[in-house]
Amino acid sequence: MPIYCGPELALILEHAEAHHLARQVAAWQGISKDSSARVIPLGGGIAALTRREFGRKLNHACGLGLDDCTTAAALFELENSYAAMGLGTEIDLCPHVTPALLPLLGDRGYQVNAFSNTYVRALDDQPDAPPHEGRIVCATDLSADEFIAHSVAGFSVQLSTRPVSLLQALAHIATQREDTRLFAARMDGQVVGTAGMALLPSAVGPVAHLYIASTLPEYRGRGVQQALLRARLAAARAAGCAFAFVTARPANVSARNAERAGLRLAYTKCTFARPAPLPLG
Repeated sequence: MPIYCGPELALILEHAEAHHLARQVAAWQGISKDSSARVIPLGGGIAALTRREFGRKLNHACGLGLDDCTTAAALFELENSYAAMGLGTEIDLCPHVTPALLPLLGDRGYQVNAFSNTYVRALDDQPDAPPHEGRIVCATDLSADEFIAHSVAGFSVQLSTRPVSLLQALAHIATQREDTRLFAARMDGQVVGTAGMALLPSAVGPVAHLYIASTLPEYRGRGVQQALLRARLAAARAAGCAFAFVTARPANVSARNAERAGLRLAYTKCTFARPAPLPLG
């Protein structure tokens, strides 16, 4: 159903996404024992720092500027932290941020380099998921090792290829998070797609973040992701969630799948980026 997303709902979703990113880092810390991986509070949101090879996926800031504002000094410290890793600074900003933040970023040389959409659905009208949709059956009985293997295989063929080490880390992280339920879609007993759902705290109770969804290349275009979306939406409602949300690049397959499943565009975020300074000498 259509949903109005003003500042109040944006605050809920942005704080939930910041919780999600923080828990990604915490899970990675537990897996890798990497003492340098950390989360830095920033302007009501957080910044994640993990490994350089993971790129912006696990090295960016989000959730800031809605109920707090940051300072030039805090940005300077963050930029130096990323620069020490050989990375630029990337900050995902919701359109409802305090206006004072934009000129501050402009003064520091930030420029917009990408966009992402946040889609949301209220779950008060979400029906129960059917036990199967045609030949596709969705369940939560996949082992951690199976989930990792199939998730990596599903993401291995993409327009924008990610390092295998990142795909393995993201899948491993999902299996280690107590707040995440893992889903598998099967056709004729064969796993053809996987997905995760994180139950995150908010001011209105738990909200469901739908993430890490992939389909094996040979099964794409057969409704696998629609089945996984509907299964997760039904599970989110059963878990007492008020909302479910997902992020996707504008106009890509994930965005179209979200809209077909009844999620609606809440807002488009801009990624403000500042490159790492060139080394001296």
